[in-house]
Amino acid sequence: MSNYTQWAPDYSPLVVHFTKEPDRAMARADLIDGDHPLFTHKERPAIERLINILQSKMVYASPMPDLPNSPSAVCFTECMWDALIRHADQYSPYGVAFSKELIFEKGGGPALYIRGDILKLIDQDIPSHLEPFVVPFDPTSALQPGVEIDTVQEREWRLPDSLEFEDSDIRYIIVENIQDAHQVIQRIGLQHIPERKFIPMDVYRTIREAWREV
Repeated sequence: MSNYTQWAPDYSPLVVHFTKEPDRAMARADLIDGDHPLFTHKERPAIERLINILQSKMVYASPMPDLPNSPSAVCFTECMWDALIRHADQYSPYGVAFSKELIFEKGGGPALYIRGDILKLIDQDIPSHLEPFVVPFDPTSALQPGVEIDTVQEREWRLPDSLEFEDSDIRYIIVENIQDAHQVIQRIGLQHIPERKFIPMDVYRTIREAWREV
């Protein structure tokens, strides 16, 4: 394992890209016009977005919010499994897990959480190659009055370009339940995605609840 991927007990060797449901608007959806590759997916349910990613072998970058130039990036989370359930509740239970090493080799890395008041000061002076990695940490609403921004719990990674991948790059596929796994397999085919790579969220929820009852 490379030196840049040494793990601590509370950090995962994987990152996950979750798709969103239509009622959870894409970041800067106003910038995703008819020419953008994500335009046709704006109103599609999260599971269909997941299937499209698996069929096209592509995760398209989208404009990032709360930054001066709305740079495009693909977002991932490096949360441990228990925190992933809360993360899925915010976005959807559908996602694709990749190794951190793959994302780093493609040009990605951990997001840079920067105070809102500092971002307000530097504004247009953020280097263009750095801006896609920046995530505001603004619990005091320095950037926009009344709007608190605090997403550090997501442990975000960013890739400042669309991610093109092979089936072999997929570590796991997260779905809500086994029925969803069967639906995805029917659409994609076992020759591309073996069953062992699917992780149903509801199985883990059941295990967690069962152990709480003991």
